[in-house]
Amino acid sequence: MPDKELQSSISELKAQLEQVGEVAEADRQTLAELTGRIELMVAQEREHWEENLVDELERQVILYEEDHPVIARVIQQIILTLNNMGL
Repeated sequence: MPDKELQSSISELKAQLEQVGEVAEADRQTLAELTGRIELMVAQEREHWEENLVDELERQVILYEEDHPVIARVIQQIILTLNNMGL
């Protein structure tokens, strides 16, 4: 179940990034890289979790929380799901 929640949140994040036109391309790339890393880890059944991934996601929440609260909320949901999965 957490894998499905995580994938759902990642899909929502991607959709939000496509809808919001004010996000800098470098920031989009950073989030795309982070979500790609999460998807890869899930596909590998969590054999190689990256310990600093949550820290990087938390930094993204700080960057987005004022100007893009929906994106920040989705990233927070991803963090919560990862924490629930033991990361």
